[in-house]
Amino acid sequence: MIIIANIFGLGAMLSLFLIYQQKQKKNMLYCKLSADICWIFHYFFLGATAGIIPNFVGIFRELVFVNRKTKKWANSLIWPALFITINFALGIISYKNWYDIVPIIASAFVTIALWLNNPNLTKILSLPATTSFLIYDIFVSSYVGVVNESISILSIILFFVRFFLGRNKK
Repeated sequence: MIIIANIFGLGAMLSLFLIYQQKQKKNMLYCKLSADICWIFHYFFLGATAGIIPNFVGIFRELVFVNRKTKKWANSLIWPALFITINFALGIISYKNWYDIVPIIASAFVTIALWLNNPNLTKILSLPATTSFLIYDIFVSSYVGVVNESISILSIILFFVRFFLGRNKK
């Protein structure tokens, strides 16, 4: 089971790394959707239910958010509030350990970050989310997750270094 979990974890890692290299919000959401699917299977094979919840809800979140520019219904503020509420409700129902709430809190940051129409702000708000999942991954022995969150943090920093260096050249 650990090998299967790690294979899915590696797929999720690749998708998440690619998020922070995207310039368009829509492409960021597609990468996030792919990562959520992989993380669901990763945490399932680890038996880490609290890690499954925000990724499962995230699939529906990304499917709504990716349509914000083309579908009026998808642009309502009800959506981020609904997704955050669903995450917290499922988190409370499945609560077993204090650290089970950590990915639920991370998901609130991700939901807000992905809702915003500012990719740079999305990347900044992703930092507390990746840090939260790093903590959770340590407790559930998701070593691929620990590596992933570390790489994601470095990827975000790399984007901003490139962004500011490119800006200073102009």
